[in-house]
Amino acid sequence: METTIRIVDEGRRQPAEAGRWDSLYVSLIPMPAAFMLATLISDALYWLTAAPFWSHASEWLLGAGLATGAIAAAQALVLYVSLGRLRPSRTCWMHVVGHLLALLLSLSNLVYRLNEDVGRAVVPAGISLTAIAVFLLLFTARLGRDPAPPAPPGPWEDGDDAEFS
Repeated sequence: METTIRIVDEGRRQPAEAGRWDSLYVSLIPMPAAFMLATLISDALYWLTAAPFWSHASEWLLGAGLATGAIAAAQALVLYVSLGRLRPSRTCWMHVVGHLLALLLSLSNLVYRLNEDVGRAVVPAGISLTAIAVFLLLFTARLGRDPAPPAPPGPWEDGDDAEFS
């Protein structure tokens, strides 16, 4: 499959298929947060019922959240590098750091759960780490609504979309 490259401002190149990558990124972003929230609910159900099923479900949900979070982070990096037109702002960096912290917390939570017995893995450490990760993801999702200002128009774009006949 051949990708056409067009030159954008300041000599950077952008693949013509960037719109597809952007839609993939937008569809991937809610998945880690949904899995982490489901993990928190599963932890709360374990806390209420003490059924080992909920502890094992939390481990699987946590693993799924980590996997989708890693895929979304890798795709965001590819999108950022391939576009080259985004200028990171303070809000953008807070968004990135918050997501990375949530991923690291979730990874340490999963490692802790896999090395502990079922009872001690969830309450209190597991549920606390999950709640902190969910809070971080919700906070950064609020920040991430507009992570970077758009680049100024290039020399071929004058901002006027009127068609001439």
